[in-house]
Amino acid sequence: MLILEKKIPPLGSMLYSPMLDRRQQLTIRNPDFLAKIREIAKDVSAIFFRAEIDVPSDRSKPPTAAGFIKAFEEIQPEHTLVLNISKPEEEILREMKPKGRYNIKVAEKHGVRVIKGLPADATALQAGKIEDFYKLYETTARRQKITHRALSYFQNLVDILGKKGYVKVFMAKASQQSAVSSQQNDSANSQLQTANHVLASAVVVFYEERAIYLYGGSSEIQRNVMAPYKLHFEIIREAKKRGCKEYDFFGIAPSDDPNHPWAGITRFKKQFGGYEVTILGSWDLIFSPTKYRIFKFAEKIRRH
Repeated sequence: MLILEKKIPPLGSMLYSPMLDRRQQLTIRNPDFLAKIREIAKDVSAIFFRAEIDVPSDRSKPPTAAGFIKAFEEIQPEHTLVLNISKPEEEILREMKPKGRYNIKVAEKHGVRVIKGLPADATALQAGKIEDFYKLYETTARRQKITHRALSYFQNLVDILGKKGYVKVFMAKASQQSAVSSQQNDSANSQLQTANHVLASAVVVFYEERAIYLYGGSSEIQRNVMAPYKLHFEIIREAKKRGCKEYDFFGIAPSDDPNHPWAGITRFKKQFGGYEVTILGSWDLIFSPTKYRIFKFAEKIRRH
């Protein structure tokens, strides 16, 4: 099991195990594991251990009997949307929302092309694929007022996981013909720049039979060509080629919260169909109750 140590100066640190599977979520209830995690916590002055359980909440019981309490905040999304892609492509399209199918056709009509990057290659990095993705990702996050990560995080992500073939960067660009028709009064140089402009991009992780959409962004330019729809349809096709059976859109707003910051992106994701999953999420095993309360209070102020 992966256990990360995150410093919380001046209080100490926290221990964190992200996205535990069915087998691992049983491990954290084991008395031997609990004794060992307390030993580790003492060595590194950990205030608490956070276990993030990636198991549907209706298929497993919370680890309260082992001394865990529900965490006051989530690090990863509790709610997600999963698309079954083991079916034939025609059936996947048929089960999408009508608007989703229509917008894919709109993008194809406009000649939107999707580039599948190879981010682990030095040539791909030099070509600016990660930097191009990041510009779009950062702009989108600021526009939607969502917290975002630094460029160095993505450079490390693709460097480490790309070598194993676990991650790809996908980019959707306008066709030159579409760019020219939408830039009638501009110079030829401007038309070419628009044709090469990244309209939508995504970082996707492939592992075993699952593809996970981790991060993405979309441009305000040429929104009428519906590039994000074509982008994700091509990701689904790539995932099927790799033998994946699920496409996890990774993170949607709770269905009972229309004012959630992710409400807009959730409406987009649901156009592809799929089913909603609520996982057990984060649970904390507390070693220092006083420091834990101080950290909880400080985190609520910071997030507010």
